[in-house]
Amino acid sequence: MKIIHLSDLHFGTHQGEIVNITMESVRKHTPDLIVISGDFTQIANTTEFKQASAFLNSLEAPYFCVPGNHDVPQRNLIQRFFHPYKKYKTYIHDDLCPEFENERIKLTGLNSARRALPHWNWANGALSTSQLERLKQAFESSESDAGRKWRICTFHHPIHKVQDMPLDVTVFGGKAALQSIQDLKIDLVLTGHVHHASITSRGDEAHQCIYLSASTAMSSRLRGQENGYNLITLEDSRMVIDIFSLGKNGFYKAQSFEKVKQG
Repeated sequence: MKIIHLSDLHFGTHQGEIVNITMESVRKHTPDLIVISGDFTQIANTTEFKQASAFLNSLEAPYFCVPGNHDVPQRNLIQRFFHPYKKYKTYIHDDLCPEFENERIKLTGLNSARRALPHWNWANGALSTSQLERLKQAFESSESDAGRKWRICTFHHPIHKVQDMPLDVTVFGGKAALQSIQDLKIDLVLTGHVHHASITSRGDEAHQCIYLSASTAMSSRLRGQENGYNLITLEDSRMVIDIFSLGKNGFYKAQSFEKVKQG
């Protein structure tokens, strides 16, 4: 099974032919699923959401997505506080915490974006106790498949320490989420937000979880890395992760990682 991981599309900040270049590169992999870990827009206005929706509708594979902090209206405070996800639900998806399952994977998404936070920077994130309970219920409901199916979770904000991360990120409930992910033996966590691709292994001798962060797929707001995306190839007991980065002649494979499933 092949999964493309995109993040931080940021329609409204894209330039030139980056949308078509990204789309053509993704299509060449013939993915079975495309996971997008938030920030479809820049200021969450209707024009940007329509552009994002058109992009999603042009994909030749099913997609699975969660919101990012930029998908909550920034300039219209009435919308932000009273209808923060109305446009996201209208143009992207009506489920903020979706689930997907087939014979190969169990995938759960969480919404880490918030309309407001007890912090000066509302771009940061949070994962609530109720969301972690939902995560627990989702994976405990498929306990019999724990050793067979790959367990994957996605949300926008990284809760792990990303190597050379260009931003300081606070995620309220992040420590509890790290523990829940370890307890549930989740194999792979997909995040974005920092516009920085990285692969981090975290856990103990009994179980290691891979935390995969993506760079921005199409935004001109780069943070030390070119535009890029990730390709995850899953076999019965083998996971291969390829990080693609944009060069002069299109996207190229910049880094690879391999994991064999424990147990």
